[in-house]
Amino acid sequence: MKSVLFPYVLCLSLMLILAETQANENESCVAIRIAEEQCGEHTFKAVRPLLKYIHQMKEEMENNNNKIEGKDREIKQLQQKLAARNEDLIAEQKAQIDLYKQSIKELTNNVLFIKEEMGRLISNALKIQDYEEQLEKQKKSIDQQAQQISELNNEINKKLKSHEEKPVYGKCTDTPGIHKIKPDQGPPFDALCDSTTAGPGWMVIQQRINGREDFYRNWATYREGFGSFDGDFFLGLEKIHRLTRAQPHELYIHMEGFDGDIKYRRYDQFGISGEEDQYTLISLGESEGSAKYDYFECHKDKKFTTFDRDNDNYHRNCASRDERGGGWWYDYCGFSNLNGKYYDYKVSKVDAIFWDGITSLKTVKMLIRPKSKGK
Repeated sequence: MKSVLFPYVLCLSLMLILAETQANENESCVAIRIAEEQCGEHTFKAVRPLLKYIHQMKEEMENNNNKIEGKDREIKQLQQKLAARNEDLIAEQKAQIDLYKQSIKELTNNVLFIKEEMGRLISNALKIQDYEEQLEKQKKSIDQQAQQISELNNEINKKLKSHEEKPVYGKCTDTPGIHKIKPDQGPPFDALCDSTTAGPGWMVIQQRINGREDFYRNWATYREGFGSFDGDFFLGLEKIHRLTRAQPHELYIHMEGFDGDIKYRRYDQFGISGEEDQYTLISLGESEGSAKYDYFECHKDKKFTTFDRDNDNYHRNCASRDERGGGWWYDYCGFSNLNGKYYDYKVSKVDAIFWDGITSLKTVKMLIRPKSKGK
């Protein structure tokens, strides 16, 4: 039995070896024919189906290998795509993480800022509380002061009421400054008292010191008065009349030139009439002083003249702009013009403030005082 099988096995081995070593089907066919010749026709026919099956299996294995190689390539491509996709995802995740880190950093800074602000707010709240306490104390202090002011106002009102019931001063006292004057039953008025120019108790009725006031004024203005006590002013004809009518007054005229020369003229009986008589200069009395000549005497018994009321004896209005340029007791215009135009330098003009000739004066004051004060 062994001797019968051996040829078949040998033949089959030879065929397998030949089939594996051949490169194509033609060569396989040649190998089969060789095997048939070597193994015998009967033996080959017995194993031929087996050889055919083996050949088919080999082809299927090759096809499967090719498919496996294709699938390996697809897997490799997919792995490459997956790796690229993973890299993109990792980059996106990294960018997202960086964004989260930046947001966290900003939020952390905001939290720190809010903490600082809260600290300041708490500090400010404490300060506000202190301020409120201080304000409360100040309010109490203000209320107390308001109460004191109210009490003082009541006391002042009582004193004012008491003062109103007392007669107002009818003349200047020894204290200089602005005082309320009431020489008669008419309304009181303010007046400037002077205790330095010619002694105590004098009242200034006219003053020329800086040229801030224009003395080219109409009748009504001279009647009521104009100017300010700290500069040039004229008290007013009606007030002067009330003063000199109430009691006898003396007059003092103070004059200073641009050369520094100071002179005066004093009259012991000064008075003017009322408006019905055009405020006539009715009296001067005796005069004396350092001014060499009396250039006011010639104006006695003359009515007051302004540019809109001509009461002088000249054929033209002496108060007009092209003549003496100011209100005065003009005759034929006259030798003095203390209400003329103010020049801040020495000139010789008929419209200037002058006494001796027409040389301008730097300052002038006319003061009156009740004769009860004495000379």
